[in-house]
Amino acid sequence: MARARVCRVASVDRTSVPHAAPLCHAFDPQRRTVYVATDGLTAMNLRVRHRAAIECDDYFEDWDRLRGLVARGRAKVVDRGAELDRARRLLKRKFKQYRDAEIGSVIALHLEDVTSWGL
Repeated sequence: MARARVCRVASVDRTSVPHAAPLCHAFDPQRRTVYVATDGLTAMNLRVRHRAAIECDDYFEDWDRLRGLVARGRAKVVDRGAELDRARRLLKRKFKQYRDAEIGSVIALHLEDVTSWGL
């Protein structure tokens, strides 16, 4: 989770319509939390329904080398305080594109269970 450059976050809206989006994320292993800075449809869905699935993988033409994970978790919006500061630091450390960006809020996805393959 920490090494992956992109994760896919799955969410559903009020009427149970699914949505998946590739997002850049940072992982806090001590808190088992993934942070994403987004204000799009994924964020709107997670504000309504606080459950998400997250997928990260490494693809290889040699299918014996495939590896990845799927995690399920509870989501919350973080728009102030120490947790937002921590999320900003993690995102800016991992992605140079965030270093000059103003991150006003993040979605925090606390992982509850993880399934993996090839790891």
